[in-house]
Amino acid sequence: MTIYVDLIFFVNFAYDFLLLLTVGIVLKRKVKLYRHMISAFIGALSIFLLFLSWNETLLFILKIVVSILMCVVSFKYISLRYTFNNLCYLYMCSVILAGFLYYLDLEFSYHHEGIIFFFDGVSINYVLLIILAPIVLVWYIHSSKKLKSTYNLYYNLEIYFDNLKINCLSLFDNGNSLKDIVTGKPVIIVNKKIMKGIYNIRDPMYIPFNTVSGSGLMKCYKPSYIILNNQKIYNYLIGISDCNFSDGVEAILNVKLLEDKYV
Repeated sequence: MTIYVDLIFFVNFAYDFLLLLTVGIVLKRKVKLYRHMISAFIGALSIFLLFLSWNETLLFILKIVVSILMCVVSFKYISLRYTFNNLCYLYMCSVILAGFLYYLDLEFSYHHEGIIFFFDGVSINYVLLIILAPIVLVWYIHSSKKLKSTYNLYYNLEIYFDNLKINCLSLFDNGNSLKDIVTGKPVIIVNKKIMKGIYNIRDPMYIPFNTVSGSGLMKCYKPSYIILNNQKIYNYLIGISDCNFSDGVEAILNVKLLEDKYV
């Protein structure tokens, strides 16, 4: 049997790229396409592991390691839980697409050799990958968005300070009702790591806060405006927090946004 390694490499690269892109969309990760491409290239290289004369247990472990590496390269490492969620969704999308390929193989293919399916002399895998795989993944994305989960509370937030633009992943939390006691403006709490550069173009104000872990003064800044759900919003303050939020979240939205029907 003739094996075209370059063709198998291309198919696996495209397959991995589609899966990573799907995970990024479903979990609303902010990822540059080149990171997906590098990660997909690493995943495609793993196809050469099949040509090694190692036992199946070792090959399985190596595949898990490659999958974790792909997630870290694509989405970065923020926390163990963050990476674990990315890995779970990567396998979930892979199982859905692989199951769809297997079903069509049983229904329409005459025969197959290993992982390559043949139908009338043409590999059905190639046709599905180019034409049907994106359709299946788009359907999965659409279905996932209908599920009621915590990810429905995630939003892409844009903060503008004059010519400075800050993008971040935000979470709506009805526990954040912090307001400036003088102006009454609600506060959106943002991790200080993404606020670099703001300190030179704005003077801070300090707002008292109380939490279950203690009280203090939070440093806040007045942005030019923010954009949430394609809506330009004024009269909100940005509070700086030292806390690292869970699962890649970089900002906590204020409950007032729900009252104003922005979320």
